[in-house]
Amino acid sequence: MASVGTSSGDKQPASHAAGALPATWAARPDLAPWVHSLKVFGAAMLALYAALALSLPRPYWAFATVYLVSSPLAGATYAKGTYRVAGTLLGALCAVALVPLLIGEPVLLMAAIACWTGTLLYLSLLEPAPRNYICLLAAYTLPIVALPTVTAPGSVFAVALTRIEEIVIGIVCASVVSAVVFPVRTRPALASRAAGWLSHASRWIEDMLGTGASPARRHDSFSVLAADIVAMEAQLAQLAYESDSGPALRRARALHQRMAALLPRVIALADAVAALRRAPEGLPDVVAQRLRATVAWIAGRADANRPLNACRTAGSMPAANADWHARLVAAAGEYLDELADLWQDCRVLQASLRQGAGEPAVLRYRVEPAGQARHHDHAQLLFRAATAGMATLVAGLLWMASGWVDGAGPVGLAALASCFIAIAEQPRLMAGRVVVWSIACALLAWYYQFVVLVLAHDFSALALLLFWPYLFIGALTTQSRYALFGVLLAVTAASFASTPQLTAARFADIFNSSLASLAALCFSALWAALMQPFGRQLVAYRLARANWSEIALVAHPRAPVNTARLRGRMLDRLLRQWPAVAGRHRIGGGVGTFLVESAALGLRRICADLPAPRRRAVERALAGVARHYRDCSRAGHELAPPLALAVTIDAAWTTLAAPSGNYPRAALAALASLRLALYPPQPPIDGGAHARH
Repeated sequence: MASVGTSSGDKQPASHAAGALPATWAARPDLAPWVHSLKVFGAAMLALYAALALSLPRPYWAFATVYLVSSPLAGATYAKGTYRVAGTLLGALCAVALVPLLIGEPVLLMAAIACWTGTLLYLSLLEPAPRNYICLLAAYTLPIVALPTVTAPGSVFAVALTRIEEIVIGIVCASVVSAVVFPVRTRPALASRAAGWLSHASRWIEDMLGTGASPARRHDSFSVLAADIVAMEAQLAQLAYESDSGPALRRARALHQRMAALLPRVIALADAVAALRRAPEGLPDVVAQRLRATVAWIAGRADANRPLNACRTAGSMPAANADWHARLVAAAGEYLDELADLWQDCRVLQASLRQGAGEPAVLRYRVEPAGQARHHDHAQLLFRAATAGMATLVAGLLWMASGWVDGAGPVGLAALASCFIAIAEQPRLMAGRVVVWSIACALLAWYYQFVVLVLAHDFSALALLLFWPYLFIGALTTQSRYALFGVLLAVTAASFASTPQLTAARFADIFNSSLASLAALCFSALWAALMQPFGRQLVAYRLARANWSEIALVAHPRAPVNTARLRGRMLDRLLRQWPAVAGRHRIGGGVGTFLVESAALGLRRICADLPAPRRRAVERALAGVARHYRDCSRAGHELAPPLALAVTIDAAWTTLAAPSGNYPRAALAALASLRLALYPPQPPIDGGAHARH
């Protein structure tokens, strides 16, 4: 600890040294994974040395914990470490209370452990990261602590205590190294990544509004942007754990809100532009020029400047008796203005994050708040949790029936693997990966145990032999595609890093234990794959039912709703779930319902400020939308909207567009988007241009 005291006492040199190298890594992002891997390996060896010095029975848990909680960002390491300690304490305390109480009833004890695992896993699925670590850790800590003490219940307290000590040692070492050795703060990393996020957003906007992108390319660019917005939300949670993060957190939240607000605006604009291009009149030259200028400016071309908000001038909106083509032109112009304001704000906020001082300039776009609510398919989540609980129960009963004394460890590993498979967005896909990765991990671990580590006769030799493989393992954990594989490899391979195995190979015992662990991982993966009925089609259908029910609630003009929470759930479905279940050649199967819900939310907000006659006209249109989607929900499949609803929406437009001073442009654009989403134009067969009127 002397080195820690020295660095904290000499703050100025340490801060300069800590800031210089991360700046160098920002300029060389290819080095960042390797530097992070070196830091994590150093923290892991420090934790292993401390656990060995304290003669803890399973020092490899301290070693593995470092890889479980470490993150390239200091704030993420603090968050994961804090919640992991809390979850471990909760699971260990439950084990201390439960094992002595049910020691005479092994089957009942196993059932209670399985119920605990399933219940806590379900609660973790309801919480966003990193808070879900508390329930997730408690879910699988109980079987890991309780099951080895079934034959000796008097030792449960000692086992729980050593488990907590091993976990805390790993977390403390990871946190100290992350904070002291060239710390990478979340705010500078967020600022550097914001440029990449805006680049992905501009590419998606260009694909959506241009004519050269294929449906597959639009889907792929949308998936990248959706992943960016989700990742940004996770980093905001990590930023809250760092000191002096208040101003940066406010700017980052404002940027996240505006990037999320881009989605409905761009999708609605693309829908209107596509309808205009298909119309016999075509896309007007003035709109086409503004569209090209806006896309060029967003793409950052050197010769492009921001177009003026040409549609926000007196008399720019169509008359009350305007035809459908003129209404679409007006809606496209309004959305172009909003898109320009949003993108300008995004650029200002990104520059403000990069500079890191002062408040940003005045923002132009007023963002409608979106709450932290998430869409939860409770039936699906309950089934996932029950599947993990049943896997734990069946594995435990098989262990008891076999009479194998040392089988408690693999049962706990099966519970852990079942929990991690259940929290994946696509459990079947994750189950297949777990099987493949577990076999690869076992083969590599056996090679190291029986070929390489027989050469390690002291701690320094062990550290030298572990250095090169763990250098690559640590780099893998920084790549989102291979992060789980890297963590699984780190935890599996860490099991041989204990004192008895440094002095004797004990081939039979080690091989049998490793084989049992591999069998437990494969069992949990195969169980999850066989018991998981939620394929893509079923998930898409249940999401559609949820959309219909929620639109029926949102569109009802008198229903008391929390619009911020509804908007949060709407965006969550589009970002997290529709891209995962949609076909490759679509942005998402729920784009139409997303536009309907977004327009309904906007109209409800605008209605409050309208005069009574106009408000009643909009409320009649919303009531018709609510009835239609209520009928869809009752029927269990999507119904064609009635023609009377189109008449009602047109009447609302006519009432709102009546000349009486200021035009409610946003309401008129929302009505156009609503009608376009409900009644998409069909390709013209004989030039029937008025099929939509």
